[in-house]
Amino acid sequence: GSDYHKQLARHLFDFLRHNDKLTKAGGMMTLTDVYCLYNRARGTNMISPEDLIKALDLMKELNLGISKRSFSSGVIVVQDDAFDDEVMAKKLADLASSLDIAGPMTGITVMDVCRSFKTSALLANEQLLSAEQMGWLCRDSTIEGVRFFPNLFKTADFSSYAPSPVR
Repeated sequence: GSDYHKQLARHLFDFLRHNDKLTKAGGMMTLTDVYCLYNRARGTNMISPEDLIKALDLMKELNLGISKRSFSSGVIVVQDDAFDDEVMAKKLADLASSLDIAGPMTGITVMDVCRSFKTSALLANEQLLSAEQMGWLCRDSTIEGVRFFPNLFKTADFSSYAPSPVR
């Protein structure tokens, strides 16, 4: 890449690390969010979407600890290299189990994840689908919407869902 894009990549890295912007966003931000936040901070000296993408493509090569990632749905994010899908999937499964306190097998929605992890609906949906793909969650699509439940076959813990004995 050009020297301009390498310098821009380093500047983006500093910008996202300053005040832990990426960490506060859960280690992942949409490309659109990064573009808007960065250009708002720059004022009148804005960068183009093409320059942003070129700079993000160089981050892996420059070993900055941040990289661009594309989900199968086409959503593009900027992600901390320390972000672990498996850890996030386990957190989502734990959230689905903990929210069952309200009633047995209520499951979680995209909005539950938004509230709990302070993330956008777009990212919450991608993370739920990723956790489902890894086997941590199961999906139930009804007329009322989509709910995700812990995959009991993965954990093999059916005790909390066993029927009570009849007396």
